[in-house]
Amino acid sequence: RAGRFFAFQAQNDIWILLLLAFLLAVMYMTNAWDGIIYFLLTALTILFIIFKPLANSSSREIKNEKLKMKNSLKIENLKLKIASLMFCMGIIVVGFFVFSLPFNLHFKPFASGIGILCAPEFLTKIGSFGPLLFEADHCQHSLWWQMTVLYGFFYFWAISFIIFLSNKRIVIPNLFRDLGSSKTKILKLVQNDNHRPDLFVLLLILFSTFLIIVPEFIYVKDIYPGHYRANTMFKLVYQAFIMLSIASGYIVVRLLSNWRMQNARLPARQGRWKVPYWIIGSIGLFLVMIYPYFAINSYYADLKTYHGLDGLEYLKTLYPTDYDAIMWINENIKAQPVILEAQGDSYTDYGRVSTNTGLPTVLGWTVHEWLWRGTYDIPAPRIAEVQTMYESEDLEQTKSLLEKHNVSLVFFGDLERDKYPNLNENKFKTLGKIIYENGETKIYQLN
Repeated sequence: RAGRFFAFQAQNDIWILLLLAFLLAVMYMTNAWDGIIYFLLTALTILFIIFKPLANSSSREIKNEKLKMKNSLKIENLKLKIASLMFCMGIIVVGFFVFSLPFNLHFKPFASGIGILCAPEFLTKIGSFGPLLFEADHCQHSLWWQMTVLYGFFYFWAISFIIFLSNKRIVIPNLFRDLGSSKTKILKLVQNDNHRPDLFVLLLILFSTFLIIVPEFIYVKDIYPGHYRANTMFKLVYQAFIMLSIASGYIVVRLLSNWRMQNARLPARQGRWKVPYWIIGSIGLFLVMIYPYFAINSYYADLKTYHGLDGLEYLKTLYPTDYDAIMWINENIKAQPVILEAQGDSYTDYGRVSTNTGLPTVLGWTVHEWLWRGTYDIPAPRIAEVQTMYESEDLEQTKSLLEKHNVSLVFFGDLERDKYPNLNENKFKTLGKIIYENGETKIYQLN
């Protein structure tokens, strides 16, 4: 199937293009950055597929290499390739917008501009130009040793791969030879189906390098003034890390298999350098392979007790009656009524009802709600309003706030009682009725 994809004719593979559009839309809806990143990677890959010199150009009738190059770049052929590119990207773009339309109708990007790092003084005085921001005292760059720690392993193999291909006369042409000879080598590579995986891995390396370099020059403006590069860096290099990991795995196998095939044929003197090279490479592989042992133990400690893959398992232990109530909601509550629950900080157990039922709530994790909306002015008043709805003795005030936020269900559990010590439950007996009760955990349905 992979071979068919890399040799597809656009008109016969609309379903593949639509599948790509759907997957890109899902990535975008899950994380807008991922959608953008992989859209660019998809575009680059399709660009390579379509504009590769066709193997058919090397027919028996054309024996001169230079004529082959000219034949592959005929105006008619170029127009056809441009049309194919527009067709493919058109299907993907249209499909992407159609599949993501339900999300985009309600999505408001939180980014407020693109900041330029280390902008000169005359630009910082201007402040902004269109979406570009020029902020003073915003000049951070990653140190070389930090980059080495993060990406040294990957680029050890990436550079080795490029040298390997250069020595095989596959990719890097001899700079001291004429241009025609260089073009011929590249043409032979692209025409050879056996080397297409090599080219794709090179594409991953180049694109990952681009993602790593970008945060050294720009950042997307968000709510973190002291760590203004953090979100941009995280979103871009996280994907670069994944792609470089895939590339490194391929490169290790590619180099190792080639070494085994050629090792017996190499003179002893010529093959001496390979032993220390593979010792260094093996040390790097060993360090990477043992990382999961330390990483998992640092978070989960003792792994002797199996906890399973159920993301709700922790609720059974920490908040058993809340867990039962959440399961009851999932089985019995239809549609999407707004449920009121205790509001709390990020990376805590607050928001466990809306998270595990899919029901909307008045306010989730404060900082995340702040980040998604780009301003603290929206979540800030809701913090006090949620507290007022739970604690206020004023029935009319409570009713007014419940109507304001279209609340239909009110949850009372362990976290609500911990968060709001002056919790006033009796008023909800007037405003609604209990539809679920298990110990101290209750759910009220409002009239």
